[in-house]
Amino acid sequence: MFWLILVFVLTGVFTGFYLSRIQSIALKRSMGWFVLITLVFSTDRMLIEASAFYRMLGICCVLLGSMKGLVYAEWAGKLRLSLPRYCIFAFCWFGMDVGSFTTRRQNLSWKSDISIGLCAMLLGLSAAWLVWLLNLRQILLVFVPLSLAFHFGALRALKGGLRFAGYPVRTLFPNVFMTQGIADFWSKRWNVGYSQMMQRVVFRPIAGLAGKDIGFLAVFVISGVLHELAITLPVQTGYGLPTAYFALHGLLVLIEKKSGRSFGKISTLLLVVLPLGWLFPSTFKEEVLLYCLSAFELFS
Repeated sequence: MFWLILVFVLTGVFTGFYLSRIQSIALKRSMGWFVLITLVFSTDRMLIEASAFYRMLGICCVLLGSMKGLVYAEWAGKLRLSLPRYCIFAFCWFGMDVGSFTTRRQNLSWKSDISIGLCAMLLGLSAAWLVWLLNLRQILLVFVPLSLAFHFGALRALKGGLRFAGYPVRTLFPNVFMTQGIADFWSKRWNVGYSQMMQRVVFRPIAGLAGKDIGFLAVFVISGVLHELAITLPVQTGYGLPTAYFALHGLLVLIEKKSGRSFGKISTLLLVVLPLGWLFPSTFKEEVLLYCLSAFELFS
C-alpha cells in the first residue's frame, strides 16, 4: 500500500511537470485539477480500512504532490525548472515559491533559521509531551505545541537547510503575533506557501472571470474544501465544518476590504482561535492529533 501511495504522489508531481509544456492554460488547468481529484479520491478509497491518522497522512501526501504539480504547471511559461531542481522544489520544500529554485545564490543567511527552527522544535515537543503527560484535551492546547514543533520549528530549519544550499526560500510562517488583520494573517502570517498557491491556482483564474471579490471568496471556500479532504475525509465526520470556518474568514476579509479598516491584532487572533473547533472536529482531535501525542508512550 505504501508503494501505491508513492506512485500516486509521483503521478501528481510529474503530471504537473509535463502539463507545463501545454500551451493552452485552460487545458492544463482542467487536466491538473482532474488528476488531483482522481488521485485524492483513489487514495481515500484505497485507505478506507486504515486508521484515521494513516488516511490523513496518505491523502495529505497525495494532495501536496498534486498541488505542487498544479502550481508548477500554472507558473511555468518560457521559464522552466530543470528536472533536478523541480524535484528539489517538489520533494524537499513545503512552499509553493517555484521561482526560488530557478537560480542558486551565494552567501544567503541560514544559521538563524536553523537555530530558531531547532529551538522551536524542542520547545514544541516539550510542550506536547507535557500536554500528553497531563492528559489535556482542549483543542488549542493540543494543536499549538504540535504546530510550534512542525510549522515554526521543522519547516524553519528546513528553510535554513535550503538557503545553505543556495535556494532563497522564505519563511512560511512569519511571526503571527505581528498580524494586523484577517487578510494580513492569511496572506502574510500563516502558511505563506499555501497563500501563494491559492493566489496562483484559484484567485487569478476566478478573479479574471468574476472579479476580485468573488476571487477572494473562492479562495476561502476552496481552502475549506481542501481542508475537508485533509481533515474530515480521513475521519469521515464533521463534513462542512472546515468549509464554514474558511467561508467565515473569507467574509471577514471582504468586510475589512470594504470598510478600509482591519480588525487589529487581538480581534484577529480571537477570530482565528475561537472557532478552531470548526476546523478540527472532535473526532479529528481524538483520532489524529491525540494519536500523534501517543507517540510519547514509546519513551515512557
